[in-house]
Amino acid sequence: MEELKKELEKLSKAYVDTPENEEKILIPFIKRLLELPMKDRRKLLPLIRELQWIKGRFAGFSSETTCSAARAHFLSAVQFVCANRREMDMAYHVKFDMLCKLLPLYNPAWMTDFINDDKTWFNFDLNYEELMQLMDMGYLKEIAPSRIAHVLPWITRIRNKNPKGDDTFNSELLLKRDITLKEHIWTLFEHESIIGYQDDCAKNAYKKGITIRDESISAALYRFSLDGHLDRERLLRTTLATFHRSFKKDMAGWFARFFETLQPTAKELLSLQEEIMQTFTSSYTKPVNIMLQQLKSIADEEGFRYQEFIERATTLFFSSPKNSLLTIYSIFEKIVAQHPEMKEPCCITLCQLFLKKDESLQKKAANFISKYGDASSSNLQETLQSYQPEMFQSVQAILASFKPQSIDSQSTELHLAEEANATDTSVTEDILHTEGKNTERNSTDENSTDNSLLSEEPSLEAIRICREDNRIPFPANKEDFLFQLSRLFDMEENWEIETTIAAIIAFHPQLDKEDLNRMEPIFQRAANIVANSWEPYEDLLATFLLEYQRLWAQTDNSNTGVLRNMFTRLEEKLKGIDKNRGAYDERSFKRLADWKPGYSNATCFTPIQQLWLSVIHQIKGGNSLPLLSTPTHTPAYLQATELIRRLAVYQEAGKKPCSWDFQLAIARCALEDKEEAIVTARQLLQDEYLHLCLFLLDENIQPEPPYNHPTAWVAAGLVKAPETEFAAFKSFSCNTLPHNHLTGDYEWKEVKPKENSYETDRRLLQLDFHKWHKYIERNSHQLWQEHLIINSKYNMDDSRYMEPLLCCYPNRPEPLIAQIISNYMAFGSPQEDSKRTLACALRMLLSFHCPLKEMSLLLLSGSLLFVDKTVRSYAAELWVEGLSTGRINNHRVGEILARLINMELAPLKRFTTQVYESMYKRSAFHNRQLEELLTVFISGLPDKPVTGLKQLLELYLELLTINRSKVTNEQLLQRLQEWATNSNLKKVTTSLNKL
Repeated sequence: MEELKKELEKLSKAYVDTPENEEKILIPFIKRLLELPMKDRRKLLPLIRELQWIKGRFAGFSSETTCSAARAHFLSAVQFVCANRREMDMAYHVKFDMLCKLLPLYNPAWMTDFINDDKTWFNFDLNYEELMQLMDMGYLKEIAPSRIAHVLPWITRIRNKNPKGDDTFNSELLLKRDITLKEHIWTLFEHESIIGYQDDCAKNAYKKGITIRDESISAALYRFSLDGHLDRERLLRTTLATFHRSFKKDMAGWFARFFETLQPTAKELLSLQEEIMQTFTSSYTKPVNIMLQQLKSIADEEGFRYQEFIERATTLFFSSPKNSLLTIYSIFEKIVAQHPEMKEPCCITLCQLFLKKDESLQKKAANFISKYGDASSSNLQETLQSYQPEMFQSVQAILASFKPQSIDSQSTELHLAEEANATDTSVTEDILHTEGKNTERNSTDENSTDNSLLSEEPSLEAIRICREDNRIPFPANKEDFLFQLSRLFDMEENWEIETTIAAIIAFHPQLDKEDLNRMEPIFQRAANIVANSWEPYEDLLATFLLEYQRLWAQTDNSNTGVLRNMFTRLEEKLKGIDKNRGAYDERSFKRLADWKPGYSNATCFTPIQQLWLSVIHQIKGGNSLPLLSTPTHTPAYLQATELIRRLAVYQEAGKKPCSWDFQLAIARCALEDKEEAIVTARQLLQDEYLHLCLFLLDENIQPEPPYNHPTAWVAAGLVKAPETEFAAFKSFSCNTLPHNHLTGDYEWKEVKPKENSYETDRRLLQLDFHKWHKYIERNSHQLWQEHLIINSKYNMDDSRYMEPLLCCYPNRPEPLIAQIISNYMAFGSPQEDSKRTLACALRMLLSFHCPLKEMSLLLLSGSLLFVDKTVRSYAAELWVEGLSTGRINNHRVGEILARLINMELAPLKRFTTQVYESMYKRSAFHNRQLEELLTVFISGLPDKPVTGLKQLLELYLELLTINRSKVTNEQLLQRLQEWATNSNLKKVTTSLNKL
């Protein structure tokens, strides 16, 4: 066998891929192998796997590249006769001609199942015609529909022999086999495929003049439906059915366009109304919009099911884009023209447009109701009254005649309505002019009505941090603990994980061998995570659990030695002793003390690693003292009195707490009920512990020696008064970095654009501390804040990892927020990891009770302009909640927003849309705060009007009208005067100046 391995290595490395060498070298070698039993042939697999990669080493860095095409051709043929289905990972290199030579020699039983597996990346590179030839030759029993759908889109392509040449297309190839149009073509309508991409390629070939007609499959199927090759009715119905098959967005869009390509007649559309209206439940807007266009073309035809359409269209108002809503509006106009009895149902249904924060849409609905509605209808009046808080002032004027009103006020409001309908372009000015004359009649004015419908100013009393409803439960007994431990890798909240780790210390002395057997599944799962997972936080947690398991393994004296055997198998797997896996040759099992995140020198997990390592040492030493830092209230707060009690336990035992644990406990301390905590501290603590707690809780007390816990003193100073640099701490060995790096109080400026930079490089700011290696020599590596270095964002690409870090700083998250902004706030085309991380950071800030400082305000402001809607929604909620609790400097948010727009990082429309959807009309108080925000924001905008400024000024005008305010800011008045020279802004700026 050794000689055979040497021969395989020699032949594969020297092989040149020619027909002659294939017949004289490769095929004879295959025949020799087939004389051996499969058991012996399989021994070549590790060598094949090794030969398909070429290892290189550059300046101490190891790398691997794929082997040459000739060697891959040789090795793939050898692997075909040696491997089983799971191990056949070079099938892509086995070409059709080679496969036809191998199959007469060896036809494996797994052949059909392997080819039909359309999910694998390692399948044979066979097209539709080649698969059909294998069926004809009897080597394939059947071809799965999903595999047919995978290869069929390329049936019309004819490859150019010149690699740089353009491919051509011929749709007549669809007619080569009867079964293609009879059976196989329908698989495209049932399974995922790349039909859209193939269609684009064929259409581009037609545009370039490569083909004389459109040879795309969509065009071909349209022609075949007209000449009888395909059942046209089945084709139409099957196309409509695709919108219920959970296809991806691009495929759903392709089928929607394909339905248009089929050019259904009015008669066909009338017969398909049920199927068309069923598409209204689609989660994609493209199919819905196209189907609405189709229904619009038959809305005035006899036989159109208008009543059913009105009922089903109701669901579309909540999620459809503006163009779809305008199409529905047009269909409603056709309906009332043909069926006058449907005027009121259409008016009531269109009232849902008043929920849209788009003035033009609301005016459309108002004009429709004004034209076709019955002003005396109590049903319509009540419906309009319920939507009034959402209406723009100009819309309310149009519908003035539909509002229940007293005789005294009828004449004035009817006059308003007549003016609004007669001259829609001057609606806003007329309303404002009329309102200016009627300021004294607030009790009957619409604006007064609007304000009365909004909630009053919220109470600014501080919300308690530690309450009974957010108290974190600790396992009551051993059974509760074992159940909680079994869920360790399925826990969604970070406090659950930390409570479980703290419970390990408490319940370890009570556990016996029977309990150990019950814990074996979670230990096994940890081993699998270490072996297979590349997610750093999960890997760190699993490594900790395996380290805890080692404590048991050292005492495992049973005959079976289950735990010791598990470790042996794990280490062998990770060191590459298990040759059949072959995926972990470069990895080795790491103890918790040696653990590092993969692909990075990032140290953000180091404090957590050190804390958990101290837990292991504590258990090993028989020390059952509690962790100081385990949170008592969600999401990550520690009640001050509980911290004092835990410190008292250490004081009584004469033990010194872990430095990392002590720092984290202070960073999480909830600074409320300080008087009670101070009394408790004076009763239970003495010496340094007492001085430290009094310094933390009493604003008037300064640091007092001794300083045996310098890191804890620094942590207390950062929580108590982060802006203050205490002179007593300057001599500490841990106090080496600039103070603003510990507090996160950075100055920021726009990033200088790079030459030829990618769009995704458009970041909000870059911190000097981002270049962490500059501070290695100055870093004491003793403080949590010093390790907040996200050297590689790919180690932090999920909120699961970001949440544990943010939970370390509920009182002062600014340092980590700054790193998040620097790494993830990209305004080009951000990746999913950026969206998830920013959403997580905003969600955690919502759950914290700390005031938002500069970095958090920058995150909030940048997120209001971010491309992802979820991120913008979280930011809007943070603004609403932060103002209600007095945590936000609203004026500063306006300044930052203006600065970001001046940096041209994002379109203004994103902000305006989000304000309409989430921040406008939340309460009378929030409307006043929004007015302040917009006043500062608009005042700081560039002199040259930016795109979307008109919509923002219209929103500002609407807001001032509701708040019964006017523009008083001198800088803003000057801006409005300058912008009035712009024809597009003249109307709205004039209205603002007239307030």
